[in-house]
Amino acid sequence: MSAQECSLTGWEKISQGEQFSVALKQDGTLWVWGRNINGILGNGSGTTTLLEHPTQVGTDSDWVDFSVGRWFILAKKNNNDLYGWGRNAYGQLATGDTAAQYSPYLMSSDVTSFSAGYHHSMIVKTDGTMWGTGYNDWGVLGVGTSVGYYTSWQQESSLATDWSKTSSGYYNSFGIKTDGTLWSCGTNYEGQTGTGATSGESDDFVQIGTDTDWDEVSCGVYHVLGLKTTGKIFGWGYSGHGRLGIVGAGAQYFRTPQPIEASSNFTHIATSWDGSAIIKDDSTLYVFGVNHGGTTGVGANTNNMAPQQLGTDTDWDNLALRVGGFHFGAIKNDTTMWSWGTDNLYQLGNGDGTTTNSSVPTQTTCVDDDELSVENVSVDQFDIYPNPSMDYIYIKSSESIKELKIFSIQGVLVKTFSDLNDNQPINISNLSTGMYIIKIDDKSNAIKLIKK
Repeated sequence: MSAQECSLTGWEKISQGEQFSVALKQDGTLWVWGRNINGILGNGSGTTTLLEHPTQVGTDSDWVDFSVGRWFILAKKNNNDLYGWGRNAYGQLATGDTAAQYSPYLMSSDVTSFSAGYHHSMIVKTDGTMWGTGYNDWGVLGVGTSVGYYTSWQQESSLATDWSKTSSGYYNSFGIKTDGTLWSCGTNYEGQTGTGATSGESDDFVQIGTDTDWDEVSCGVYHVLGLKTTGKIFGWGYSGHGRLGIVGAGAQYFRTPQPIEASSNFTHIATSWDGSAIIKDDSTLYVFGVNHGGTTGVGANTNNMAPQQLGTDTDWDNLALRVGGFHFGAIKNDTTMWSWGTDNLYQLGNGDGTTTNSSVPTQTTCVDDDELSVENVSVDQFDIYPNPSMDYIYIKSSESIKELKIFSIQGVLVKTFSDLNDNQPINISNLSTGMYIIKIDDKSNAIKLIKK
């Protein structure tokens, strides 16, 4: 099976790690960009590199879901096998040791739900049991202890068989049962467990209230968002800098779920280190919390105290459930992918060719914008004829051509030719009718081609 070309559409899900981004396409392929560290590209190498645009993980096309930890990735295939790769310093990849994995490693079979925390992993299996591995200080695995870490799967202490979903935070884990009840474990110093406890930690899963209509949970470091099947969202934990979006709350600890914008309905929630993002049922996007690098959509480093609409678009489809760093991503109804916030290591994957933060959503692209620039074309260097053309084109060039690339007008690389001679015929008969951009030897100039 060969690797696929990057494209601007067809994206299904996006999530972020500490300084990188990961996305799943509708064709079942998985892609990574930003800082490739600890082998998160999954290509067998532990060498740290920068990936400016989405790069495919291997060639497999049977991935159906994924979750991102600080420096590691969990991904599930269509047969319910769960794989993991990247950093493994606390045993979060369930290998039995702490050696990093530079290629996808089979962690478990029969997995229905899974989630990567900061340094730990949680799964729910087809038999309804929940298991965890990795970092366990603060009792984050819910196994009844706060042992430093485990390098293999440990079942949560109640041994229940009615778990439906799991969600991992930084030092907390959550589970939703088949009856819609919500449970939590881990640190509680800022009220993250949501159980009403006033301090300490919970080494076992404890029920949050008595409600039976919980759908999703997303956990930052000190704050948590929960989405109900009714479309209502709730927040708990530390409200400082507006990370819970509760107007007038200031900096305090909410130890039980509090309603956020009770008059509205929502479809998606997301949390970062200390920020939040939500999508309303009218497909508008809102952000709040600490403005790291523009994550809350304002140019200055202002801390939003209430949810603030990001732009005016009304076609947002889904968000990353949990974000590991200081950038957010979302996908629109047309399956294009957008991101904003910190971009110091190309984690936004946009086309500006720079590591510049953005306070507005920028589209994740396959090449830099300037690669497709057609300004200042020097016809003295090369000329393409006939143009328009149906079957073949010829290049008149004053110098040898090592490589010629043809891009779609959207920036997708569709053809590459190497070592061309002057006036050598180039077959374009299998290209679809339309406009293309031709680049030669990665020069700054380019020329438009019209395919008849």
